[in-house]
Amino acid sequence: MSRNPIYIKLINSKRWKELRIKKLKANPVCQECESKGVTTLATEVHHVRPVESVPNDDAMKRLMFSYSNLMSLCHACHSEIHRAAFSHSKASIQANNKRTTQRFFDSFLK
Repeated sequence: MSRNPIYIKLINSKRWKELRIKKLKANPVCQECESKGVTTLATEVHHVRPVESVPNDDAMKRLMFSYSNLMSLCHACHSEIHRAAFSHSKASIQANNKRTTQRFFDSFLK
């Protein structure tokens, strides 16, 4: 799970919980499995573009609550997407460090 305090606040908000339920009701089948011709119940909601991929709080809020940025997934597919996307490759670590530095700059040095 994320250590970003803004992300943690957003993911625990009433607004997110309501949006998550709305997405699962609208798309109760895992969209990834469905694309492979398999029907699996969706239990999780995934942000297609990661909320933490943007450098500031306002952009994070827009991504967090953007319905078009959501996918209904089963646990297995959600885990696999995150495993592939957030590997500990050098490029992933550098990108994350750059976002963290930019958020710090935006919050304290502007």
